[in-house]
Amino acid sequence: MIWPYGLTLMFASDRTREKETLVLHQFAGVRSSIIPTVLLLLFACLAIACSKGSFSGSVVRGERARHLVNAKAGQTLDVSITSNENNAVFQIYRPGEKETLPGAGETDDATKWSGKLPGDGEYVIVVGPTRGSATYKITYSVK
Repeated sequence: MIWPYGLTLMFASDRTREKETLVLHQFAGVRSSIIPTVLLLLFACLAIACSKGSFSGSVVRGERARHLVNAKAGQTLDVSITSNENNAVFQIYRPGEKETLPGAGETDDATKWSGKLPGDGEYVIVVGPTRGSATYKITYSVK
């Protein structure tokens, strides 16, 4: 699981709170004093199916990064991306990944998109560079 504060967690349903603390401490290098707060936020986010996020990453030429967003029909999805060299764009695929959403297709070079979603399921936001490699920050929200 990718956590909005830059923490990457592997999450399994059989882990206890103590083991989650160990994972956070070991992989994120966070101070022990903030671990209970981070855990509380993590479990709250999982319980309500996080509706927004902001992630940073990079992609090299020829590769793509994938971000998954669960949403329901009629909800509004807002997505924006910025990059150091203005060379990162995205596509948004409908559940099943056979079609893109209008205005966020493979030839649209989208950097901002907002619209009502046509169906329930897992939407896939695919990020890629328009030239060279791209370091980017993508932000989304579902309302």
